[in-house]
Amino acid sequence: MDILISRILKYLNGCLDDDYMYKIGTFLVKNYTKICHYSLEKFLKEGHFQEYEVLDFCQHLGFYNFDDFKQTLMIDHQLRNDQIQSRMLNVNIDQMINHVEKSRNNEEFIKLIDELCELIFKKERIIIIGALYPTSVAVDFQTDLITLGKEVVEYHQFDKDFEFTENDIVIFVTATGRSMKSYMPKLKPKNICVADLVLITQNIKYTNYDNVCADYVIHVLGKFDGIQFNYQTMMILDILRIRYYQKYYL
Repeated sequence: MDILISRILKYLNGCLDDDYMYKIGTFLVKNYTKICHYSLEKFLKEGHFQEYEVLDFCQHLGFYNFDDFKQTLMIDHQLRNDQIQSRMLNVNIDQMINHVEKSRNNEEFIKLIDELCELIFKKERIIIIGALYPTSVAVDFQTDLITLGKEVVEYHQFDKDFEFTENDIVIFVTATGRSMKSYMPKLKPKNICVADLVLITQNIKYTNYDNVCADYVIHVLGKFDGIQFNYQTMMILDILRIRYYQKYYL
């Protein structure tokens, strides 16, 4: 059975409206590891929610009150932590790195991964942008990093209040680069240039698209094969979350 935060992420990642359900979900992702400190009253005050809104959110997930919902989140958080530890404790990423079809050699690639892990550790928020399938394979990465205390969200164009800050790291996933064409006119007015931008792509000509320079580029080799690229993306994100855990939590 999915842990509760994974169910919330399924809802948020597929969300279409900037309503109170979306706002409550994003508030929970941001404050997930601190949920034990929240009473209903504190949750309502800090999130600027109405009680009926929070209860409606809880009931949509099968809970009749906030306390039961909070208790399950806390239990699931410990369960996921235990799962992460048991999965990653003795994992060797060398074989995974060998299977990534990349333009860098292994030594250069792991150096880049370590730089990105340090950046993730320092930044407050990780934002994932891209087409539907590439962002879908990022859910395990998203869940693990949230469990470890990082705020990880998908960018939604309907969120009119969304602004990028210097405390953000953006992971932009696009095989051909076409997604950048559609997203950049909307992202530039929201100050994406102040964030650190990581581009995962097969098409390096988009590393400086519309004067938005990627700070870090993972160039996946291939001929714009969506299936192959999606598998490579999943492996890269797996390497990132495993390396991040090994560097900062072991």
